[in-house]
Amino acid sequence: MTNRVYGILLLLLALFSVSELAQARAGNESIVQMATIMHRLKHFPVPQDREVLQKIIDNKANSGAIRKIARAIYNLDHHALDQDKNLLQQIIRDKTLSADEQDLARIVYNLDHRPTKSDKERLARMIQ
Repeated sequence: MTNRVYGILLLLLALFSVSELAQARAGNESIVQMATIMHRLKHFPVPQDREVLQKIIDNKANSGAIRKIARAIYNLDHHALDQDKNLLQQIIRDKTLSADEQDLARIVYNLDHRPTKSDKERLARMIQ
């Protein structure tokens, strides 16, 4: 009986680990995609970038923070929308999120037509 319980626990742990790994991979790929879009952004995303962003938004493997950032980038029109800025502030303050998630949210939050030189340097590091 004990071996069976251990076996079940190991199976659950393995499934949880695989799920977490898949979410981490999806999140990292999405951060690279969003950083690439932001790096070349001029005023608002082009239609091809909106398609990529919509896929990130629709991908349930991505965290809520990743999907909210993607939605805010999708909605950009020279600046982030006020409703998106409220969500971005929450992401910026959330210390449980990665530095890339927080930095990307901060860059989108502060956007004024296009990323600054220092924003572009940070985005370039996310892309590598």
